[in-house]
Amino acid sequence: MSDEARGITALLAAIAGLYTAAPRDAAKPLLAAAAAEIECLPVPAALPPHGVPPALPVLRLLDEALAQAARGALAPLAASFAAVARRLPWSQNPNYVAAPPSPDFLDRYGYCEVVGPGRVVESARFRVGFLLLAPGTVYPRHHHPAEEVYHVVSGAGAWQRDDEAWRTEQPGAAIHHPSLMPHATRAADAPLLALYVWGGSIETHARIDQPASGKP
Repeated sequence: MSDEARGITALLAAIAGLYTAAPRDAAKPLLAAAAAEIECLPVPAALPPHGVPPALPVLRLLDEALAQAARGALAPLAASFAAVARRLPWSQNPNYVAAPPSPDFLDRYGYCEVVGPGRVVESARFRVGFLLLAPGTVYPRHHHPAEEVYHVVSGAGAWQRDDEAWRTEQPGAAIHHPSLMPHATRAADAPLLALYVWGGSIETHARIDQPASGKP
């Protein structure tokens, strides 16, 4: 097994441990099922070549986000991610590429998936990855069929679920979005890095909704 594959194995173990230890609330069934799946998924002995990943502009902030995460509530998870973060392919939602929600959004947003269909670790049931937003970025109201749980890894952010009030969440917080629930996010004055898991109908990309009510 290569060093990179060992790094992926360590990252999966850290994610599964976080999900297993989650409190029993509305998000627990998804997290428990994802942890059970992750613990059984085979990791390739060597990571497949994927060419040169796109140089997403937001990756200029990755080292800053990881450095802050190293001092936060999810520091062990962040350390596991840091070991492989630049080897993983980073992406952007094709719906947003085709129609950006704001002129500079694509310069300030990106994600990488570790687990999922066609990912380094193959799964047809779950997507697991990391979202990175530049400081002050508004990720506007959107929805998707998949159920979702975010864990804030670094950077405080404001989050809104459906028509609830905006809430500021700190590193370590979990945010649950049931299937098709509209939600929005705004990064504060530091890069926002968040772990996410999708379960259920994971094939359909998110789509932007109408502007969220209220202000964070």
